[in-house]
Amino acid sequence: MVQQPPIILGHKLPMTNSFKNKGATLIELIILISVLAIIGSVVAGLIIFFAQLFIYSPRQLTAQKIAQELSSAMLEGNQDIRGARYSRVILDANSTQLSYTYGYPTQTEQLSARFRWNATDSHIYCSTSADGGASWSAETIIPYYLNDNSNISIDGKDTSGIIFTYKKAGDIDWVSGADDLSTIRRVIISINVRTGAGNFASFQGSSNSTFSCEIKGFQ
Repeated sequence: MVQQPPIILGHKLPMTNSFKNKGATLIELIILISVLAIIGSVVAGLIIFFAQLFIYSPRQLTAQKIAQELSSAMLEGNQDIRGARYSRVILDANSTQLSYTYGYPTQTEQLSARFRWNATDSHIYCSTSADGGASWSAETIIPYYLNDNSNISIDGKDTSGIIFTYKKAGDIDWVSGADDLSTIRRVIISINVRTGAGNFASFQGSSNSTFSCEIKGFQ
């Protein structure tokens, strides 16, 4: 008769290697997924950082630079013309155009300047006159290097097509057609300069600027 090995009650059979391997594989998978998630978030952050550094930031700086140059040209002027700050007589004023005379009191020493926003290409142009605004020189774009640059556009900061607004004494709104040009005491210029559509999500630049100058009562 073959004897059976004794059965010891309460004794557990050891786990086989297959069960141990399955448990270890599941833990490794969880760890791997966690590590990949961390690496993915770091990589995404780096991509956004470098996209802003090399794509968005230069475009934003370009928009800000153009806005500053427009402010300087229209308020202070340059070697060719004096800006609105030095105006003696306002010749014409509306939401898209400002023209004025500057210089010394004698007629032969006075020159005129005109800044005009062009709705067709959304750029600002300047022209000059030596006869009190009876005739004007050919227009030049400002800044000068924007020629043939369709990627840059300029418009009103708060309302499209409204670049220039005006104030009378006491900071009262000047109304075109109702108030005399001689009552203008302050010119306010509000612009938005943008590259493309100015959409941040597409890494395009956009800069809002408002600047103004006092008009002396020389009229």
